[in-house]
Amino acid sequence: MASLLAMVCWLGLFGGLHGLANDFGAGCADGPAKTLLQLEHVVKSVTGRDEECGRLHPDVCDPQANWYCSNNCRFHTHREDCYRPIPDVMAEHPDVDGFCYFNASGYWIVYRGPQQDFGKIVVDSILALRSSSYTGLSAGRLITYRFEGLSVTTHLDDVNYLYDDLYGYALGFLQGQGLEPNWIQNRSLWMELSRQKCAELQATYRFAKEELILADALDFNAVLDMMASCSAQIPHFKHGSSDRELEEVAGWHSPTNCRSVTRRDFAKHHYVKCLLGYQNSAADMAYLNQRACLLEGNRIGHFSECPYVPDVDF
Repeated sequence: MASLLAMVCWLGLFGGLHGLANDFGAGCADGPAKTLLQLEHVVKSVTGRDEECGRLHPDVCDPQANWYCSNNCRFHTHREDCYRPIPDVMAEHPDVDGFCYFNASGYWIVYRGPQQDFGKIVVDSILALRSSSYTGLSAGRLITYRFEGLSVTTHLDDVNYLYDDLYGYALGFLQGQGLEPNWIQNRSLWMELSRQKCAELQATYRFAKEELILADALDFNAVLDMMASCSAQIPHFKHGSSDRELEEVAGWHSPTNCRSVTRRDFAKHHYVKCLLGYQNSAADMAYLNQRACLLEGNRIGHFSECPYVPDVDF
């Protein structure tokens, strides 16, 4: 079983994100040789509130999860709350960040401290999610999503693009969809924009409390990835997982006989982050905005194809 630190390094210590990378993220060259105690020391020095943050006991990813480290609630110090409505749990802990409380319950829930630098998170996340299969800018396969009556194209330059490109587009977070990338420099403004977007999502989709269970959201993330493959009509990437179980939930029979992802599906995933704290939903919004843009002809572009380019090699 993989250690928590191995999971954090592989999927990005600073990511807290969505799609899956194939290998260790940037900045984790020492990999699992580092100890969990070192990680805990970092968390404690950054937050000063380590006693409030959740952790795994024992320090392992749950081997029964439907994808690698996707749901570790069974080993979490707040395991019971993983199976309760998030609004109820957070109402009982109004001064605690949800990513702190549920820290490490899933690979994308990693607490980064009370005052996140959104620009740094964007760069760290891009590098952490970049896999050895990264092709370079617009060198990947050109794919077309069939998404709620629309056609959207992108170059699949890395495995996480399949999920993240459509996720950002569906939420309206890409450059060219109304969010100006320079607004990220004003932390208060960016947080307020995130709060407004969260309220808009709930007003639109009216998620019931019973839909907002963290353990369910953790399990469904791999299903979302598979449904994004369906929208693009390409084989899914979940080889090595409990494929049959995931395929049943995703209605997967083949790339052309499956359930496509919807705006509501993506909205619920993002809204979970809203409930866990606007800092976390704002970080998600920043990542999706800074890495990609919507171009003429409903094509998603990246990096130098966009008005704003984050400080990463591409």
